Amino acid sequence: MPASDDLLAIIERILSHQHTDGDLAVLCQAISASSSQGTLQIGKYNVNIREGKDIHIGDKIYQGADAEAIREIIKELLSSQKAVAVKYIPHQGVSHFVGRSHELANIHEKLYQQQNAVAISSVAGMGGVGKTELAVKYAREHENYYPGGICWFSVRDGNLAAEIIQFTQLYLKLEVPQKDSQENPLNIHQQVAWCWQNWQPPEGLVLVVLDDVTELKHIKEFLPKTNNRFRILITTRQRRLDINYAEISLDVLSTDEALSLLRGILGENDRRVDTDIETAKNLCKWLGYLPLGLELVGRYLVEDPDLSIADMLQALKEERLKNEAINPSSEDLEATEMTAKLGVRDAFNLTWIKLDPKTKRVGELLSLFSPDEIAWKYVESVSESLNWTKKEVNEAKKQLYKRHLIERLEEGEANYKIHPLIREFLREKLAELEEINEFKQAFTNTFMEIAQTIPKSPTLEFLNSVKKAIPHLTEVAENLIDAVIDKNLIWAFLGLARFYDGQGLYKLAEPWFQQCVPAVKLRLGENHPLVASSLNNLAGLYKSQGRYEEAEPLYIQALELHKQLLGKTHPLIALNLNNLAGLYCSQGRSEAAEPLYIQALELHKQLLGETHPLVALSLNNLALLYLHLAPIKFDVF
Repeated sequence: MPASDDLLAIIERILSHQHTDGDLAVLCQAISASSSQGTLQIGKYNVNIREGKDIHIGDKIYQGADAEAIREIIKELLSSQKAVAVKYIPHQGVSHFVGRSHELANIHEKLYQQQNAVAISSVAGMGGVGKTELAVKYAREHENYYPGGICWFSVRDGNLAAEIIQFTQLYLKLEVPQKDSQENPLNIHQQVAWCWQNWQPPEGLVLVVLDDVTELKHIKEFLPKTNNRFRILITTRQRRLDINYAEISLDVLSTDEALSLLRGILGENDRRVDTDIETAKNLCKWLGYLPLGLELVGRYLVEDPDLSIADMLQALKEERLKNEAINPSSEDLEATEMTAKLGVRDAFNLTWIKLDPKTKRVGELLSLFSPDEIAWKYVESVSESLNWTKKEVNEAKKQLYKRHLIERLEEGEANYKIHPLIREFLREKLAELEEINEFKQAFTNTFMEIAQTIPKSPTLEFLNSVKKAIPHLTEVAENLIDAVIDKNLIWAFLGLARFYDGQGLYKLAEPWFQQCVPAVKLRLGENHPLVASSLNNLAGLYKSQGRYEEAEPLYIQALELHKQLLGKTHPLIALNLNNLAGLYCSQGRSEAAEPLYIQALELHKQLLGETHPLVALSLNNLALLYLHLAPIKFDVF
């Protein structure tokens, strides 16, 4: 508002016909900022401009022709003030917006085509998925559909009521009354209601964006109640705000969209994506196709044109969320045109700080699971070992799901997945926890129990019942082996090997049989019965594949190690003898097999008695050998 003395000087120049266009512009601005009660505020003075009244400015009173001259000029200025809708969108929006065409169309359908009520639509999704960017894109592309104006309120940790009142005064040039016509004070709710009821200009739909809503209770009471001019677009990290609105759930980008975004950020002359397309795809996958992560990494690559995508990916794998590419300082981000001003970790932390302690503990536990698919029954099983109740674990699940930290898969059972970068964030939180070893122990014990139920020859029904545990068994074998107790160590590998071997998937089974041998040797030493068992299991795989020359030395090593550790009269010695004899039979070396079968038979009789099933098995093996050696005879009729 211009100073009082300046406005008085302008009035004097108007009366003396010495005013300029600049004077009129200043007076026009002052009139626009004034109330609509027929007065113009000049400092502490009211300039009465109503017809038939003297005009009072401070101590001066203008009458007759002077008053009429001022009045006519002000009327002319007022009539020339055509109401212009405010289009307030604080973000410019990224220049490399990709995809989301379906979501944009969906928003417009839900908002614009609903004509009979206050229409509310919510864009929901995890931090960094591009909710605000989508809202910016929609608002800028559909300005013409909202002639009544566009306003944007950043709701997170803000005072929405105060923002609405401030916006009304600053942008709509309306003085929000403090009292009603009866001189009763208006409370904050009544003042906000007045703002919606007196929105200017009076024609056309108005788009109101409420960005980053964290809790419904913070906004619900301040929304317009009856005026059907308003179309409200909410962005939130929460699902189902329990309000009459249409929710549009925003997911991560597709592979092609992620690559397109990366190309756009790097620029058309940068060929790093297309010259190493597979690595670029792996980079997008590591980032979980999250727009924020892709935007940050893309900008980091722009700043270092000599950095290859392969080196960028390797750095991310080594430094994880600590890498400066995806966690720049907020000061660095302020210097960019990016809408988001937070790195990945900080963006996730805004959701994290809203969780209660038990929900945080469950989230930290989830970071131990594979991110692919989590059957919630396994979470409950691990939780039992930690003495958590099923009720509190399931309440935590609801909160994690509500805030998009986990996603539910569309299947009959309760199956969830977790975004890879959120998993990294939760793992960082777990690493800070005093009970980290307790969590890992409960997790590995649960899945080792499952591994021990997998038989050598599983049925199809059994395989289907256990297949959802396999990714988490893999996680144990690859990343949590130190938390597995000694007696279960072999099962970290054997369970996976049997799962694949039982389906004839030898190439998938082989790495687990192979990794088991050095892992057991490293933990338990070269001379341990489980080393012999691991050698025996690997030899069995080679034998089933016809790789006899590779199997034989392993069977022999297992036999000798068992003899050394257990003596020559242990049931496992008979097992080793049978296995080696079976290999020789497969090679057609019957003369080498026969004495081994006989030794196994005698040892079983000695240790188990004449009527034990293993004695019958040894007799059967020997009989088959002799049958194979016998000449074939044909009876002639």
